[in-house]
This record gives sequence, C-alpha cells and structure tokens, in this order.
Amino acid sequence: MLVALLSAGILLPATVAIAADDAGGAVRSQLTKAYAIASAPLAEVLNRYAAEAGVVLVFDAGKLGGARSQGLQGKYDVQGGFQALLAGTRYDAVMNRSGGFVLRERPAVAPAAATAGGGKTAASDAPSTLQAIHVQASTLGTVDKLDREMISNAAAINGDLTSMLRINPNVQFDESLLSSATGGEIAPAEISIHGAKPYQNEILLDGVSISNSIDPGNKIISGSPDFVPGASQSLAVDASILCEIEVLDSNVSAEYGRFTGGVVKAKICSARKQFGGKVAVGYSSSSWSELLIDPAQREDFEQSSNADLQPRFKKWTYKTTAEARIGTDWGVLVSGVRRKSEIPLKRFDTANESTTVSREVTQERKQDTLVVKADYTPVQGIHKGELTLAYAPSDNSYFLENFRDSDYTIKSGGLNLSGRLESRFDLARVTNQLSWSRNRQSRRGEANLYRSWRWSEAKNWGDPTGTNPTSGEGAWGDIDQETKSLEYKLGAAFTPFKTGAVTHRVAGGLELRKQEGTYARLKDQYHYLTPANLATTGAISRCEMADGTVDTEACSTSPTLTRGQGDYFRNLIIYNTGGFTVDAHSTSAYLEDEATWGGFSLRAGVRGDRDSLAGQTNFAPRIKLGWQVSDPLSLDLGANRYYGRNLFGIAMQEKVNLLKTTRQRIGTTLTWGPITASKPLNRLEDVNSPHDDELTAGLTYESDLLAGPLSVRYTHRDGKDQIVRRLLTGQADCNANQCYVFTNNGASETRDWTVSWSNARAFKLGSTVNRMWVAANKSDTNSNYSTYAETYSSALLTDELINYGGTVMRYSQMPADNYNRPWTVRVGAMTTLPARHLTVNNMLRVRGSYDSYTRRGTAQYEGAAIPNFELTRLPTSLAIDTVVHWSPRIGKRQELDVKLTIENLTNRKNKMTVSEAYVTYERGRTIALEIGYDF
Repeated sequence: MLVALLSAGILLPATVAIAADDAGGAVRSQLTKAYAIASAPLAEVLNRYAAEAGVVLVFDAGKLGGARSQGLQGKYDVQGGFQALLAGTRYDAVMNRSGGFVLRERPAVAPAAATAGGGKTAASDAPSTLQAIHVQASTLGTVDKLDREMISNAAAINGDLTSMLRINPNVQFDESLLSSATGGEIAPAEISIHGAKPYQNEILLDGVSISNSIDPGNKIISGSPDFVPGASQSLAVDASILCEIEVLDSNVSAEYGRFTGGVVKAKICSARKQFGGKVAVGYSSSSWSELLIDPAQREDFEQSSNADLQPRFKKWTYKTTAEARIGTDWGVLVSGVRRKSEIPLKRFDTANESTTVSREVTQERKQDTLVVKADYTPVQGIHKGELTLAYAPSDNSYFLENFRDSDYTIKSGGLNLSGRLESRFDLARVTNQLSWSRNRQSRRGEANLYRSWRWSEAKNWGDPTGTNPTSGEGAWGDIDQETKSLEYKLGAAFTPFKTGAVTHRVAGGLELRKQEGTYARLKDQYHYLTPANLATTGAISRCEMADGTVDTEACSTSPTLTRGQGDYFRNLIIYNTGGFTVDAHSTSAYLEDEATWGGFSLRAGVRGDRDSLAGQTNFAPRIKLGWQVSDPLSLDLGANRYYGRNLFGIAMQEKVNLLKTTRQRIGTTLTWGPITASKPLNRLEDVNSPHDDELTAGLTYESDLLAGPLSVRYTHRDGKDQIVRRLLTGQADCNANQCYVFTNNGASETRDWTVSWSNARAFKLGSTVNRMWVAANKSDTNSNYSTYAETYSSALLTDELINYGGTVMRYSQMPADNYNRPWTVRVGAMTTLPARHLTVNNMLRVRGSYDSYTRRGTAQYEGAAIPNFELTRLPTSLAIDTVVHWSPRIGKRQELDVKLTIENLTNRKNKMTVSEAYVTYERGRTIALEIGYDF
C-alpha cells in the first residue's frame, strides 16, 4: 500500500501531462466494448457505465431527478456509449483534459419564428440566438472540502464527523485521541483550528449549529456532584450520513459568526436513487488492535478498574438507509446508525474476592444517529427546499472506582429540526431557514447517596490493605441539563451589478436566536463526609440518636480495621431537588460586497452580533484583497475579526450551588444541627466577548502542469479577552468567602504556515483512476490557559516569569499544552479500479516532535524563586492509514459493500507522554471491518 501511495506521487506530474496532451486521442482510440446494463434510474446507469468503461464521470445526480434509462446493450466505444445513454435527454458527456467526463446541459436553441401562412420570414433564416445557461460542474474534493467519496473511504474507525478532517492542515487533534489506553472510546474527536479551543469552533449540520452551549469545556467524569462532563459537539453524528464536509479557517465571510477557531460545514446526503437502500454491520475490538503499553504499566492496565485504562473492548456499528426519488422533484432519505462499544473493567482495584460484589462490570458507550431528509428540487422553477430531522442521542455508562452501587450514565445529544427554502429571483438568491433544536447533557445515577466508610467487617467490600482502607458506596445523583434553541436565518446574495468598470456582488443577512437553558436535580442526593471515631460507651456507641432511633445511614458500630471501634459521619451535604432556567436572546446581521475590477478584487464586510448575556453589541470587520497576477497565479491578503460563542453555559453555573445545603453534627453527638443554605460558588462578572484578530496572506497557483491548485498561506491569530476562571477570596457573597469568577484574562497567539495541493481532476494510470492530496503546516501556538473550566492562578494573572526548559520567559509565552504539534505533513492517495469495483485509500500522517512539560518545583533567577517546568522531547509520530473498499455487483441493482480499515498499518510505536513512571503510546495497528448490502 505504501509503495502504491508513494509511486502515485512520483508518477503524477508525468501522467497528468500526458493526459492533458493526449486525452482526446487516447479515449477515441479505445476499442469497442460489449455492455449489458439493465434498465434503472439514469444516475445509476451512468455510474455503472463509467465504472465498466474505466473512465471518470462527474455529475450532480440530484439534477437528474427521477429520470430513468433503458440501459445499454451492445458494443460501443466510450463516446458512443455516452451518446446512446443520453439520447433524448438534455445532457451531453463532455471530455475534459484529464480524460474524464463532465455531464453538462445542452444549450437550448430558440425555435424559428413562423409566418402566418406557415412560410419562413427573412429573419428566420438568420442564425438562432442561443439562450444563456449556467453550468455548475461538480469538482473533486480538496483538503478543505471533502466530497462523498473522500468521506466514505476515509480511515476513521469511529466514523465521527471531525475525525474525517485528518487531511486538513489547519486542524490539530487532541493528543489523547489515538491513545492505546482508551481504545474503547467512540466520542467525536476534539479539534482545534488555528489554536482556538475546541468549543470555539462553529460546527454546522445542514446550516444548523451542533456546537455545545451547555458546558463544553468541562471534562470531569467522576469528580463532581454538580456538573456533568461535556464535549464541543452537542450531536455526535455519524459521518456516513454526510456527503460534504467543508472547513472555513481563514478569510471567513461575514455570513458566519459565533467562533474564534473556524467553521465546519457538514451537509447531510439527499436521496439519489429512485428507490433503494443499504444495510451494514461493522466490528473492531482490542483483539484486532495492537495496544502498546509500557511494561511498567502493563499490570495496572490488564487489571484496570477505571476508564482511563481499557485493556479490552468490542465495537459494533449497525447502519441502515432507505431512499427514494418521488417523481422528478421530490426525494426522501431515512438513515439510522448505531455505534456501540463494550468495555469490561474491574469494579475494584483489589483482589478481595470473598467480599467484593460485581467484580467485573462492562461499561458501555452508545451513539445513535437517525436522519430524515426530504428535498424538493424541481428541474424547472425558482424555488427549492429541504426539511431535515437529525436525532443523535448518546448514552455512556460508568461507575466510581472502588465504590459499590455507583453505576451512572451520562446522557447527551438531542434533536435538530430544520426547514430551508432557497428562491432564485431576478434580483437575488434568497435563503430562509427556520430551525429548532433540543440538546441535553445529563446524568442518571444508581444511588442517591455517596459515602466512604472506614473498612470494617460490616463495610468490607473495599481494599483492606493500605494506610487508611475504606469501602465506598453510591454515586453523584440525577441531573438534567438541557438547552432549547429556536433560530431563524435570512440570507440574500444579490445579482451582480456594475458601477463603471467595477462589478459588485453584494450579500447580506439576518439571524435571530432564542435559547432557553434548564438545570434540574431530579431527587435529593446525600453526600456524607468526615468519618469520625464512634464512642465506646453510651447510646452513641450503639448508633442511637437522642430520640432512641438508630442511625443506619451515617453510623456503623462495626469496629474498623485501623481504629478498633465504629465510625460515623460528622458532615452532610444535601444536593436538593430543584432547578432553574437561563434565557438568552441574540441578534446578528451582516453585509458584504465583493468588488472586482480587472485582476483585483476586494471583499469588504461587517458582521454585528448582540447577545443578551454579554449585554453588548460586537462588530466584526472582514476584509479580503485579491489580485489575479496571471492566469495561474493569484494572491490575497486578509484582515478579519471573529467573536466567540456566547457565555450560555457559564451563566448556568452561577446558580448551581444555591441548590446545596449543609448540616453538621452537634458536638460529639449524633444529633444533626440546623440546615445551612449555600451561597454561590461561581460568578460571572461583566466580561467582554472573546475574540480573535486575524491577519492572513495567501498564494494560489493552478496550472495544467500541476493538475490542481497549489495553495500557500500564512495566518496570524491573536486571541483576546478569552474567558478563564479565577479563584478569589474575601468574597462575602460567596460560599466560604471565596468564589470562582469568570474573567477576560485568557489570551493566545498562533502563527500558522500551510501548504496544500489537491488534484482538480482524477488521472488515469493504466487501468486505475487516481486522486491525491498533499498538505503540510508549521504551527506555533502560545496560550496562557487550557479551558475556562480550569482554575487560573494569580501567577498567570500577573504573567510572572517562569523557567521553561532552561529558558526564562513569561507565562503568556509558554507554548500551548495541547493541539500544538510544531509541524505536520499529510499525504493522501485514493486509487480506484473501476473494472474491479475496488478502491484503495492511503493516508500518511507525520507529526513533528514536540516538548512535553511537567511542573517541578522552582528555579532560581536573579535571586528569586520562579516556577520550574521540565521538558521531555517526544519524537516525531508517523502513521499510515489504509482503507480497502470493495463493492462488487451481485445483481442488477445490488452490490456487496466490504470496507477494511487499517490504522497505523506499519504498527509504529508513537510516544504520547513520558513521565518518571512510564511512557504512554498511541495505538498500534488497528483493524476494523464493515460488510454491507447496497440495493
């Protein structure tokens, strides 16, 4: 596979040059071939004919509507076959320079005018005037814009949307994504674009945001009774439902807002077949993976009792799709996908076989994606529209390590419903979209209490070894968090007009959004703390309370292993049933004009956003200057500002602590004292909206020799007013006189160089059809914070000096601790053998070495002690991912679909982290197999 990939790169320029000169003659000189293609929808017949003829055909199946073909019987050369298939239609197959074909509409000829007597006038003898037509041919996907073929053949075992973006040079991934320790996880990949935090990307699914607004920066799994862990995406949609994914990372139009990273636009597939569908089953497991574990960690890994170490797992995927074109105008597609992972773990880290319960528990991760999409795409008419329903719930089960009755489930995801109408008027193309969504980030626990007893004969399920052995039980309780959003978007792209020699393309729009967020604790949850020795005499020694009742909830008479007497809990926190609501309204508007004059263009726009939570109006200018230096060469410069999404999730945290009350035992008795209400623990001060200022310069060179555009770009981002959390003392209005306060002290700076190339047309090499992508980047990101959920220290606030690997610098100059590989190279090559119905896709990923840092004590500088950070150099990571996709026909309209995915084909040992105790690695060779039936 690697040899094929590299040879394709070496032979590409020569092959394309030959194709450019000799494509016409090569195709015409082909011998005739016998065909026996049955009657079917025209789109299917054309696809099959192109495959059997061994040529590339590019066309938009949606424009063919429900047109049918009688098929093709007999011997034809390539062009003769197309002519026979398209006879009686208004389309021609036009050959391009690469030897492929593009389906184009024939020009319409005006009918000759007739005289009253039926004779021709003089005017009728003049040449007829052809009606102007506009042809928009489909182009091949690029590193920035993935098409359906790239998505279906991508090497991404978990199959999520963001994992598809590995070829994009401006996207950096969470370092833990490919960890050998957590191979059972199926959550969508967290990504950063130009150094921004993952939750500051805007991810759009058919134009509707699926970016999580509840608490996307909180990654706490088991340590918080109040909060539920979140992710940057509210819907974990499966990529198999998508036909296009585009990343907008620089010079982003004023049409888009609510991000400081980039915009990811995903488009759900529309129905293409008159009637058909697909079913498929996929599988992968730990036994199909090389889990590379340091020998020093091997025993802990094999006997793991927590989700940070997953020695065994099984992953299953189930897919089903049904689609139909109704008449020539309507299409309906229904698709369902379930991804499921089973992760067996030990509940306790001890071998206390005689007393522990449920020694092994299987944690589950489950993600569903249900999509219903109806589209109205008439051949004639000025209106087209679509209705989309996307339902994507996720249920992930966990337990607290070394605790019994501690199972809990994190529930996330939800529902998006949208309708879009596009109207092409003489004055403008107008788009209206109305959407409603409901997303959740909730938890369900097995028990409504939490307590950690000292180990005794009565409380004997924990580990009896150690200094202070304990036996814990319970979990964190039930919480519902939910957002509901209603949004309307209006956009208008006006017909180009001229003022003198300048052509203007003006666009504008309006967005209205209403959000409602709710937080609810569904039942009281009791958290017992501070175990104390039980008296040896009197009623208290028997756990009797003043009224003679026995306290069985927070008192045990069983002698503890280390104290020789019973114990009881002195403090109680009650997380009370209740909830609250936070409302937010936002309004956005944009206007921009792209003016062209000769070889110059200037796109000047501005976007205005007002949010009721921030209470301010933000204006974001967007400017791009372009110059077409020559036919193949163009340059551009840009200066832009991007404002981040609102503070909705942070605002919800202000009220959470008000649901909490506390009680203490009175003296050394078992009598509970009065209930004390809690004050706020988090506070949102008057803060500005976070924003990034961007300066960018780019060069694009496109010529027949390169057979595709070569792009070079430099992007400089300054992140300002980023939201961070500080701990402030002396706050009388806060719990225990201290508050976590959200402020604008965060900052970042990113400098990115990127180079990319994609072939614009597929090229032939023997009997194969080939596509290639090459992308590289050099990145330097400095950031003084990780997420808003982590505490921002006073040393960071004052930007103190630190010793970073022997270099003295300010905190703000310290490189980001994640999403910051200094350079990457990504090479993709897709080879198709049409006659064999086989596609092989290879991708080479090389990520530069980088410094991993650990804070260790202090260092002396000019007589003062400053924080010391020790560096460990991690070597370059390299991996080759391969997909073999075979789709043989087994009937007239039926195909078997077999997809074999191999990540890290060469089983390279890529280091992730290095500590004094052990080294962690990325996964080695990992295999997944999917078998489907397409009809």
